[in-house]
Amino acid sequence: MAGYPVVYVIAIELVSHGDGRVDAGSLSAFISAYQTVKPLKLGELWAMPIMLRLALINNLRRVASRTVASRLARSQANHWPTG
Repeated sequence: MAGYPVVYVIAIELVSHGDGRVDAGSLSAFISAYQTVKPLKLGELWAMPIMLRLALINNLRRVASRTVASRLARSQANHWPTG
């Protein structure tokens, strides 16, 4: 995800690894583990809540998109002539 802020990439990874479930413990552990490799700046830490919200909204969008596609496919299948 070149070109994206580091904290957004961390938030996306956290949401995807947690299957959309995030709690204070998992967030803290994930950030601590990341910071053993490269410490985050204070501004990046302050940006984490909004980036996490964006990542969760993006995850909801993907789930909703798959649900709509599945319902559309099911609806089309129901109208398929049998015989």
